[in-house]
Amino acid sequence: MTETTIRLEPRTTAFSLIRTAALDHATRRDHREDEPPPPNREMYTDLTSVLQNWHAAHTLREDSLLLAEWLAVELCGYLYGQLNQDRDQLDQWLREFGDQVCHSQMHAHPAGPTAVEIMSVVADELATRADGPAGQRLVRIGVPYLRYVRQGHAVEDAREIALTFALWAGPQLAELMRHDVARINGYLDSRIR
Repeated sequence: MTETTIRLEPRTTAFSLIRTAALDHATRRDHREDEPPPPNREMYTDLTSVLQNWHAAHTLREDSLLLAEWLAVELCGYLYGQLNQDRDQLDQWLREFGDQVCHSQMHAHPAGPTAVEIMSVVADELATRADGPAGQRLVRIGVPYLRYVRQGHAVEDAREIALTFALWAGPQLAELMRHDVARINGYLDSRIR
């Protein structure tokens, strides 16, 4: 009997990552805020498996770019909602957050600055309700994304971008849903239908 691998779509993968990160954040809300949360090894392992499957199918570049887009769009949507759809506040938040990320991620190949650059593209279109060609945003996101993903390290780099977005988006969604697990699940269930 041959083993069949089910190929997960970027959209499904994005919502799975966000759900895991949001639920982790919601259930840890009573823990000390100055302590970093323990890493979710299952999320890491599951994402790595999906990316390796995409790599084996020769779709990693395209699928991981779409995954990054889904995650960035969701994250920006959560932020925009929390900021009462105020474009100036969103721009200010991105500048301040981007500065924090750039100062805190000083290692050789940080994912954060690339993720912030991608968020800026998405936030600009979200705030202005740009009606350009459907693929235009993907092209604008693709430039920093593909510049970040190194030859020979594509799975590792794609994982870092996806985890960065998921670990930012999950807590934002949990905050937006007031840490209510049922609301988080209900919202995400409605989004993946």
